[in-house]
Amino acid sequence: MLSSITRTCVIYIVAIAALRLMGKRQIGELQPSELVTTFLISNVASICIEEPELPLLSSLLPILLLCALEILNSTAAWYLPPFARLLFGKPVTVIRNGHIDEDALRHLRITPNDLAESMRGAGVFTPEDVAWGVIEPSGSLSVAMRPEKGEDAPLLPLLIDRHIYTDNLKALNRDEDWLNAYLTHSRLRRRDVLALLANEQRTLLIPKQTAPGNRQA
Repeated sequence: MLSSITRTCVIYIVAIAALRLMGKRQIGELQPSELVTTFLISNVASICIEEPELPLLSSLLPILLLCALEILNSTAAWYLPPFARLLFGKPVTVIRNGHIDEDALRHLRITPNDLAESMRGAGVFTPEDVAWGVIEPSGSLSVAMRPEKGEDAPLLPLLIDRHIYTDNLKALNRDEDWLNAYLTHSRLRRRDVLALLANEQRTLLIPKQTAPGNRQA
């Protein structure tokens, strides 16, 4: 009995430590790879507890290996944006200036009822109030509300960590030529930009800390 209790406590501590090493996220914010890793760690831990005849070390190794793989994935995603988009996916615009993009919903296999439920969860009850609505890679809905009279329109992402938001460029009547010219004028390359956001009146450029200078227009 004492051995079983000790074994359970050790596995519990190792599983918690592994999940803590993976980072702080809520279940609804987990990326697919993180969700799979969490489920696998849970299943492996339950097997380790239910089968006490297995050596403790061999029971812990799969948990540690899963944790190491997830850390390796997240590290590679940080340094290799194309790998991150392949692993995690990319956000998809589903609402633009109050209009729902039915083709985007069809591509994501999201029904209008699903979208309406996500909107209510975000505190929005009509798409006409939304300037930009996007389904994140985690499956959650993020919205930027249309400005009230006299307010500035929300800044939309045009470039984030080398990922170009082509639909937002098009919505602002801009293209990649404009983007390249703007970065050339700012003496920055795409890989030097943490985020570039804009609306019709304003452009915000946030360079990475390693980039030359810190410019905001």
